[in-house]
Amino acid sequence: MKYDDFTRPTLQLQSYRDWNGRHFIAWRPNVSQGFNDTKSLLKWLGWPAKTPTGDELRAWLRELEERDAERADQRTAEAPSSPEPVDLQGGFGPECHLDASDPNFQTRTIT
Repeated sequence: MKYDDFTRPTLQLQSYRDWNGRHFIAWRPNVSQGFNDTKSLLKWLGWPAKTPTGDELRAWLRELEERDAERADQRTAEAPSSPEPVDLQGGFGPECHLDASDPNFQTRTIT
């Protein structure tokens, strides 16, 4: 798993994405904490927006959100719009081998 890092002298962030969304691990002197959303992360850090580090931090978070949005767009573009019909001729289940002339055609299989 690849981590994205943001490091300053009294601030260190690592971020990664998995099937459950984006996660952050934040460190400031003597304390570390995990987060799943940027709003609570920024509140915990308490870094003002109009400082150079605060602006860089927010730009880094926006960059991550944009990258995640691009990946989501790619996945939806690559996903097929409708599933392909399944060819049952080569299967092994009862639905593949029964036809209307078979006396067991209307019976159900209990699994």
